[in-house]
Amino acid sequence: MGTAMHTLLETMFSTEVPVLHLVNRFWIGGAERQFVERLRRHPEGFRAVVGCLELSGPMLEPVRAMGYEPEVFPLKGSMLQSNAAVQIARMAALIRAEGIRIVHATDFNTNLLGLAAARLAGAKAIVSRLDLGHLRAGFGRWHRRAEMLNSRLADLVVANAEAVREVCIREEGVRPENCVVVRNGIDLEHFDDLAARGLQAPLPVADGEPAVAVIGNLWPVKGHRTLVEAVARLPPELHRVRFLCAGEGPEREYLTDRIAQLGLDERVLLLGHRLDVAAVLARCQAACLCSSAEGLSNALMEAMASRLPIVATRVGGNPELVREGENGFLVPYG
Repeated sequence: MGTAMHTLLETMFSTEVPVLHLVNRFWIGGAERQFVERLRRHPEGFRAVVGCLELSGPMLEPVRAMGYEPEVFPLKGSMLQSNAAVQIARMAALIRAEGIRIVHATDFNTNLLGLAAARLAGAKAIVSRLDLGHLRAGFGRWHRRAEMLNSRLADLVVANAEAVREVCIREEGVRPENCVVVRNGIDLEHFDDLAARGLQAPLPVADGEPAVAVIGNLWPVKGHRTLVEAVARLPPELHRVRFLCAGEGPEREYLTDRIAQLGLDERVLLLGHRLDVAAVLARCQAACLCSSAEGLSNALMEAMASRLPIVATRVGGNPELVREGENGFLVPYG
């Protein structure tokens, strides 16, 4: 995985090296799911310490089930406000007290705080890049510059797709030897077990009705508006197909209104947050992803784990997962 990873770890293999793993919060999302998987498969010889900025969300339950109680560093307001400095100082104090050697951050806010705290306490810092951040809705110039500088200063940048690594190197000036790809993963045995447990709540589809899974929170980047317009154009012979949208977010109001305007109430179904995604996928015959930008999509990986054919946009890391005509099809965004 490159000289940077080798240099970072070669002197750190001793009994129970403490590693601080940071995540913003425990909501239902791809980053949070991968955070849980990282803890579940934590390597021997390293002791995980978990930290967060907000102690909330359904993904907190599996973290606690593994025996971790997160340290909380509540960030109030923007990163430019004084509270950020307080939390960085508190985090640095924890790093010193626990003898933490490596800080591994997961998302934008924890990348910034984690790197600063690691520098203060003399620990190594790994930051994560899980998407094409500059394309995020609401991601302004300040965010972009902060992320670029942070990635350059980190000891190691872990990207979850080649497409993300290329952006870090080509557009942000991260040295190639300091940026490695560690792709997302799914425990297939655990995933199959979750599917076998069945649905936690009934689905609004009749037995025998064909269904397409659309897994992803209702954020603009996920392209649900495009999905709705595309469904409205399907020929009559496909009107029996139900599109099951599992996820929640700020697009719900618009999508609900537009679905009603187009008369799609029985065809595009907004399920809200679901903790039984594996079982939802098991009920479907295909999966769809309409995103305008992606890193390495957890939704696509879960669909693949469910043995479903996929239709996805040709963006970000999607071509790294979908083999045209073999396990799915790629289409241009829009």
